[in-house]
Amino acid sequence: MPLRKSVSALGAAALALGGLTALGAPAAAAAPAPTTVRPLISCTPENVDGYTGRTACTNLGTVSSYRVRVTCRRTNGTLFTIYGVWRVAGWSVATCSTTGAATVWSVGTDY
Repeated sequence: MPLRKSVSALGAAALALGGLTALGAPAAAAAPAPTTVRPLISCTPENVDGYTGRTACTNLGTVSSYRVRVTCRRTNGTLFTIYGVWRVAGWSVATCSTTGAATVWSVGTDY
């Protein structure tokens, strides 16, 4: 086996067995990914009647406000998103249609 191939094979074996880098130094342990601390906010998104979505939240903690996010579906199948007003208490409400032209597809909360 030529010298070049044997050195490459030795380096590959060292990486597989001992966690050595190509330069022979010990490989550094990967740092854990930082975690994002989410607030303990508790929200209740609801589909009210098929045309209206609403949400209310409690335990806001550091969150200053919230609003409802409603994805609506038109009769032709296209989707669009509407938002309620930002609230600090009570229900944030958004209506897809008052004429039946669009219905609630999903309801969520932004904060």
